[in-house]
Amino acid sequence: MSLIIKSAAFTSIDLTDVTQAINVASCFSELAPVLAQQTKRVLGDVNCSQVPRHFLCSTMLELPFTSGAATLEDVNEKNSAAAPYTSFINTYECASWGYSLRYYLKQNPDCRYLLVSILDANVLRLNFWKQNENWGKSGFGLCTFFLEVNQDESETKEPEAIQASCAVTYNSTPEVATIIRRMATGREDLTLALPFFPENIRQIFTRMLGGFQQLPDLHDNFGHCFGSDPWLSIIHQGVTKGFSEPTKILACSIALNGYYCMAEVVANAQSRFYLEEAA
Repeated sequence: MSLIIKSAAFTSIDLTDVTQAINVASCFSELAPVLAQQTKRVLGDVNCSQVPRHFLCSTMLELPFTSGAATLEDVNEKNSAAAPYTSFINTYECASWGYSLRYYLKQNPDCRYLLVSILDANVLRLNFWKQNENWGKSGFGLCTFFLEVNQDESETKEPEAIQASCAVTYNSTPEVATIIRRMATGREDLTLALPFFPENIRQIFTRMLGGFQQLPDLHDNFGHCFGSDPWLSIIHQGVTKGFSEPTKILACSIALNGYYCMAEVVANAQSRFYLEEAA
């Protein structure tokens, strides 16, 4: 099985206007149309009836939903014209997208398409989310990626395209780097798309994964964009340089709580990428 990137988009989101009173419901009423528009753009001419499930993942949006300040019904009501029913997942923080895809593929092994959005916006304007010693400066935005599942029956022992698990040691970052190194060893055809971190944290990946092909760390440009990081690096590469030849990419995310996920995807000349300024 291989996962082909049909299209992917990232839109930066800026909610830093401190002159306005915090109104979570109002924020979501503004964000829902952005989600609908981006989803429609990414789906292109594919009928949404062919995509039964749309996963919306996040690291920081648990409180607005659990407090009742925002509801998934509101999101679906505004998004229904552009996409299938949206399910919200944030249990695994930055790695939620990988767990969602793995679950859906296990439940629907013959599915053709996979659709995921990752939304991280500081709607409560908490200082914790603006900058943190664990990841440096934060970046906020909405990322949506649309994958086509290619079932190749000729390959009977192909490894799983998506892996998701949790670190067993306290030092989760070097542990996950070791797992990535093991997966990439002997794979000269594989390019790594890693999370964005400032230099003091990035050096762990540099030391352990420096010998492997990888897309640039864009922390200096965008900050740490949580689960969107590996997809944003792919989107940025697609927009700035393109993929003239099919390129196998290992998209990797790691969460502060130790969860991690990896997905091997393929970008090619037919893949469509969109990178937009703040919404």
